[in-house]
Amino acid sequence: MIRTAFVCGLAALVAGMAASAEDFPLTFRTIPAKDVMSFPGGYGLSGQLHLAKPAKLKREPEAASRHPLYGECGETPTAAGFLFRLDESKGDGKGYDRIIVDMNQNGDLTDDAPASLVSLPTDRKLPPQAMRPRLFGPIQAPAGKMIAGGRPIYFAQTYINNISPMLTSGQVTEGAYIGQLQFKAGWYVEATVELKGLKQKVGVFDGDSNLRLGDVSKPETYRATGADESWYFGQADSLLVDADGSGAFEGDTFESESCPYGPVLYFGATPYKVTLKPDCTSLRVEPWTEALAEVALQPHGEQVSSVTLAWERPKKQWQLIRAGVAEGKIQVPPGNYRLYACVLLGKGAPRDQVMTAANQRVPKTRFTFAAGKENTLRCGAPLEIKVTAQKRRPESWEVNSGDLRNPLLASDSEFVLSINANIRGADGEVYSEFAKGEKFSAEPPQPTFTIVDGSGKKVADGKLEFG
Repeated sequence: MIRTAFVCGLAALVAGMAASAEDFPLTFRTIPAKDVMSFPGGYGLSGQLHLAKPAKLKREPEAASRHPLYGECGETPTAAGFLFRLDESKGDGKGYDRIIVDMNQNGDLTDDAPASLVSLPTDRKLPPQAMRPRLFGPIQAPAGKMIAGGRPIYFAQTYINNISPMLTSGQVTEGAYIGQLQFKAGWYVEATVELKGLKQKVGVFDGDSNLRLGDVSKPETYRATGADESWYFGQADSLLVDADGSGAFEGDTFESESCPYGPVLYFGATPYKVTLKPDCTSLRVEPWTEALAEVALQPHGEQVSSVTLAWERPKKQWQLIRAGVAEGKIQVPPGNYRLYACVLLGKGAPRDQVMTAANQRVPKTRFTFAAGKENTLRCGAPLEIKVTAQKRRPESWEVNSGDLRNPLLASDSEFVLSINANIRGADGEVYSEFAKGEKFSAEPPQPTFTIVDGSGKKVADGKLEFG
């Protein structure tokens, strides 16, 4: 069995203009339970819930429930995952309120401490029988696994289907999908950096929840039937920056205060080299002294808030960096790149501003940025909205569920009309996240649609959802 140890790699930091590198001490911090799932920097690990016991599970304490739920999250071809079991401590049918996670990854749950349900303020707003996510924790790292003077903790959030009717009727099998579990870190390390009168809080977060720091996101490719090859960068660790000076790292739709982990971190539009001391006690910040390539964002660079680029490294490896924008331009190390993500900010008063984010999932031909030359990158507006519609017969689950949200399904028609609006930018990036207002905490109005027949008579209308 592969055991996971804490590993410190390159890490985080930032500050203003500096003539020389400086070290800044790291401090271990825990995250309040109510803030864990919204904390920026990654979504952790996930796994499915089943009635069947995993083959890797060697030992477990006796369960109080007749139907304990099992699963594993985080398993890869080169690393073991975390086995877990949910139990009903008050007896069968009383509700799942206890979890055991195999934190030392030895296949034995008898040497791991159970964690209980966390009572959250939002729980009091819903009736007891309501289907809602449940949070368990804190779940401690194995004894002796310390970093920056602290023992890391984790939390698990579950979504459990109502299986009581199926259990009563005997229609559920051991391999049936019962629900989902998300396993996320409840800790991070931070440093306060002061350079030339500037004070900035930064941190490193275990974004992939694997009990170590220093993981750089790596790309994976896939191809859907009849589609172009696509790629995505999986979960890894993140660098944190208190960009708004609030004194805390805050999550939002656009991950404004976190960026992919690596040796480059931007403060505003200025890149810095960052290094974590091998014993994880301090961060070193260095100005970028090598030549940089200046890149003009076109055709409307003034609307671009940030871009995330895939940077080609030696041996054809790719690494993500998020570059800050100033006056429609970015500065990046010379090399080969691909656009991976883009964030646009509209004009207007803070309460009316709209921000939107896109991803470029098609790995296009790489482009080269060189120092001392004119470089351009196309992204952002003008945005093209492509609307498609598909007429089809309803699936059995749509009919049986009595889903009347679709106006055509609610009528006498025997068909469902699926409408999709695809918003693309100048490089073909697809925009799917939208928010507006103070700290972009609200959603903009949903676009409406109207369907008319050949004579111009309205048949149906409705709203399109973002996402």
